[in-house]
Amino acid sequence: MTVNSSNAPGVESLRHHTQSWASTQATWRFYHNEDVTFPMLSGPMLGLARSGVKESQSRYVLMAHDWCHINFAKHHSKLDKTKMSHALDVGYELQASLLVDANTGAPIAPAGLNLLTSNGIYQCRSQELQPKQSHLDSLFDSIHWQEQLHLDKPLVHVVDREADSAKDLRRLGSVHWLTRTKKGSTFRHEGQFKTAEIISRTISPDLKGVISLRGKEGYLFVGETTVELHRKSEKLASAAPTCRFVMSLVTDDEGKELARWYLLSNVLDVDATEIATWYCHRWNIESWFKLLKSDGHQLEKWQQTTAESILKRLITASVATTLIFKLYSDSSDEANEFKGFLVKLSGRLTKRTKPVTQPSLLAGLWVFLQMCEVLDTYTMDEINAMRQIASSFFAQSV
Repeated sequence: MTVNSSNAPGVESLRHHTQSWASTQATWRFYHNEDVTFPMLSGPMLGLARSGVKESQSRYVLMAHDWCHINFAKHHSKLDKTKMSHALDVGYELQASLLVDANTGAPIAPAGLNLLTSNGIYQCRSQELQPKQSHLDSLFDSIHWQEQLHLDKPLVHVVDREADSAKDLRRLGSVHWLTRTKKGSTFRHEGQFKTAEIISRTISPDLKGVISLRGKEGYLFVGETTVELHRKSEKLASAAPTCRFVMSLVTDDEGKELARWYLLSNVLDVDATEIATWYCHRWNIESWFKLLKSDGHQLEKWQQTTAESILKRLITASVATTLIFKLYSDSSDEANEFKGFLVKLSGRLTKRTKPVTQPSLLAGLWVFLQMCEVLDTYTMDEINAMRQIASSFFAQSV
């Protein structure tokens, strides 16, 4: 590990143990150091993204985009918070992009983080505070930046209903995209303006197989047609571009509807079933938010007092989760043995059907790193002496 000692004295002292140090103080100094910039911290994250995309066997790679409210209503020391959905929903809004393997649905790495504050937007790709933008303007700026990363495979940008705007989708041009549209949204279909719900009635979906949806299995039915990106209220000077309209229906064993999606995409050279499956893979970014907020990093309890420090820590945490993604998807004997070891260290109960989870790996890794620090600090004789002292207090062998 190469560390600039002027930037991270705490990290240097941890590695060499030449001096005692307080991790909290070292962390505070690191995140408040002006020489530590967002692009500098993002370098390892983007490096892992590039290598992960290169290792993927899929033809395309998905870039899932979503927003997440980080509630800091009770953190009165944070003076740059912004009001989000209501008066008590106060904090920062995170707009993130997560690379996902199109074949397996496995998350690869985050590849974009924006943090909205009362003063503006902090971005992982720029050190300067940016002016506030609408959701879609900020998203499209991120998409155009990500297209310039020149990753090893073409990207398909997957967005939920926030991108349900014919005018804005036309702005993306040749960029590959996939989004979900509302049932009441209108498009030109067979020469007439119709809602997505009415268009779907003209489609006879076929059973395509079994998929996993939110941890449960369901039967996937898919059908498609072609529509023009033209709303009834718009007057266009030229012909509107066409795109695929894919209806995706998921049912349980008894035929009960679990989910129904009306999907739009301009990716033309894959089967409609693949389009529907890609949208199912979008849930990975929601699971990643959960890993940050509850199961892993406890994001909403972070004590940094500015959004700038919070974003620096978010970028660092993103690297940790990316390494967990890589370990979780590795099926080698060596990786399986290490995963089992980390789950035991975590102390977390897991299901028999799913003995390894990303939260348990993250929790186990934290314990393992503490163990490694102890082994670097104390000799085996000192550790055995501590065991004897502990036994005298707890009346049993420790």
